[in-house]
Parts: sequence; C-alpha cells; structure tokens
Amino acid sequence: MLILMALFLLMRVPIAVALAFSAVMVLFITEGSTAIEIIAQRMYGVTRSWILLAIPFFMLAGAIMESGGLTRRIVAFASALVGFLPGGLAAVNVLASMLFGGITGSASADTSALGSILIPAMRRQNYSGPFSAAVTASSSCIGMIIPPSIPMVLWSFISGVSLGNLFLGGMIPGILIGLIQIFLCSIISHRKGYGERQPFSLREIIVQSKDGILTLIAPFLIIGGIVSGLFTPTEAAIIAVLYCLVLSMFIYKELSLRDLPKVFLKAGTLSAMVLFIVAGSSLFSYVLTIMDVPMIITEKLLTVGGSPARFMIITVALFMLLGMIMDISVIILLVGPIIAPLMLKSGVDPIQGAMIYMVILAAGLVTPPVGLCLFVASGVSGLSVEAIAKDSIPFVFGILAVALIIWFIPGTALWFPSLFGM
Repeated sequence: MLILMALFLLMRVPIAVALAFSAVMVLFITEGSTAIEIIAQRMYGVTRSWILLAIPFFMLAGAIMESGGLTRRIVAFASALVGFLPGGLAAVNVLASMLFGGITGSASADTSALGSILIPAMRRQNYSGPFSAAVTASSSCIGMIIPPSIPMVLWSFISGVSLGNLFLGGMIPGILIGLIQIFLCSIISHRKGYGERQPFSLREIIVQSKDGILTLIAPFLIIGGIVSGLFTPTEAAIIAVLYCLVLSMFIYKELSLRDLPKVFLKAGTLSAMVLFIVAGSSLFSYVLTIMDVPMIITEKLLTVGGSPARFMIITVALFMLLGMIMDISVIILLVGPIIAPLMLKSGVDPIQGAMIYMVILAAGLVTPPVGLCLFVASGVSGLSVEAIAKDSIPFVFGILAVALIIWFIPGTALWFPSLFGM
C-alpha cells in the first residue's frame, strides 16, 4: 500500500486521492465484496464529526474577512503599532499574521489574504521580492499556533485532548514566534537597508484602534467563549462567521449579497480540500490498523523511546522529516493516532508534547519540497519557491527555537491552561 501511495505521488496525483486509492486497491484485494461498505463507512463517517465542522466555518470566516475589509483594518492597526521599527512593514506583516491567525486558524488563508496586500506594499518600499514573500509565508505559520487553529482541531479529534486546552496552550508559543520574527525582520531590514520607518504616533494608534476595534475583538470573543464554556469550538467557528458577516455587511458595508456566492465558493473549495484529505487518510489509517502496523510501531517506539527525552527526540525527528514531504493534515491524521496514546506512557505531558509537534509542523509549512505556505506565497508573488525558501531560513530556525523553549520550559505551553483551571 505504501508503494502504491508513493507511485501515485510520483505521478503527481493529489495527496487525498493517493491516500484513498492506495487503500481502496488493498481493500478490494483483502476484503473482496465487502470493501465497498467499508470504504463508504470510513470515508463518509469521519467527515460527520462535530468537531471537524469547525474547519469549514473558520475557513469561511477568513474568506469573509478578506472580502469584507477586515483584513485591511488589521494591517492598518498593525502598521500604527509596529511601523516605527526598523523594517517597519515587515514587522507589520508579522503582527498582522498574529491577529489574522487569531480569527481564521488557517496558515494558508493568512498567506493568501495578507500576501496579496503586503507583498506588493513591501516591494514598493524597496524590500526584495523573496524577502517580502518569505516574511509573509513564515509569519503565516503563526496562524496554526495562536488559537483558533485548524491543525489543533485535527489533533484534538484524533487524540481526545481537550481542544480548549490545546488552544490555550498555543497562546504563549504563538506570541513567542511572532516576537522572534519581528526581531529578525528588524535585524535583517537594518542590515540590508530595507523599508521605511514611520514615526511612532499614539494618535494614529488610537485612530486605527477605533476603526478596527470591532475586528480586533473577534479573537477574544472566540477564545473567551470556548474557555468560559459558553460554546464549543465548532459553535465558536459559527459565531466567528456570523460576527464577520455582520461587521462586513452592516457595520463597514464593504460586503454585499452579490459578493457572498464568491466568498462561499472560495471557502467551500478550501474546506473540501482539507476534508477530502481527512476522509482519504481515515481510510488509509484503517487499512494500516487491520494490518497491525500501529501495534508494530508502538512496540518499537516503546522499546527505543524509554525516557521522555528520548521519546520526544525520536518523534520530533519523525515530525520534522514528514513535515518536509507531506501535508500537515495528513501527518496529524496518519501519525497522530499512533503517537498520541504513547505520550502519556512515555511520561510526556499531552499538551506540552502537542505544542512541540504543532510548532515543528509549523516550520514544515515553509520548508521545501512540500511547504504549503511557500507555494501560496509563490503564487501570490510570482516568485520561485526556491528563492522564497532561501530567505525563509532564519525564520525557520526561529520557529524551531520556540519548540526547544517549550521542551525546556513546560510552562510556556501549560501556564495558560492551568491559569484557567483546565
């Protein structure tokens, strides 16, 4: 089955189709006429999960923000706040990604929405094209760490760890990545003479705050509702959509009924891609399970793992390798069900371990050959993936540094969950 999947990928078959077809062919050989029922049950059943319903709604919230003027207001507020730093617009890019990611939870949506605004603006201020795209792609990774986060939704789905705990655990790591990236942007811009600095103005911050305050409330509304127990993560995603719709259509009046079909189509297409991967990987995982592959891997990891440190070194190396060659959703859905139960047996805190894996996978979004954010940034900027990847190297090391911080200082991931008694 693994050979079949590899062949499909070499033929440039989409990953979701490669996963599903390789599993389907094996099932027809091993199960015969009952294979059809198994395929239908596994692929359809998994997409009916209540928690996974959060994915299309967070995607839709991002599409509404992009079309309804909310993204532009986030950029304006970020510019007033950090535009005075060396390489001001690069720092704006990072801060805007932190704010945008706190509503949509999608790194690729972040790259697309902010990249279309900020990459041309940065190039007009004499930033190099590859650096502009690299900052956009790298900062977009924060979107899967700062809550809400679509990869965390998937991890909660396969591991059973509270999604509220995961969201809270991502707060400090996400902020740390953002601060490190702003620092790197300032250093690199200063050395290479990139960009223009705007004078710090408290008045401008107040003006932009007033204009964008309703947009900036959204992340607190989403996280606060989940933590307080007012609504579930999926209900939070639905509320985010309704909130963004009201702002875009009735408050700012930049989105009309005529625009909605295009917005829904875009969000639906992105959601279908993710959920098709979920369905295909579910069937693939089922076939691996009936072949006892998880049992074999579990025994090997427990034998080799031993101490928590050794277990984490092995699994982190695995996630780093897979992050360079596979889609994050596929990695979580294929490897997560095997790794998650072993974390407690190895003495690793499930929230701390999950945050380390999330940060490692975030770095995978900007590492070739399959760095999704690199490809989106390439599409937006018109530059080659190789050129963008080269300028992304300092930011990748910055992301990996945060993974080390989480490992050596567990409170980085555990303080917020404990603070809220979760």
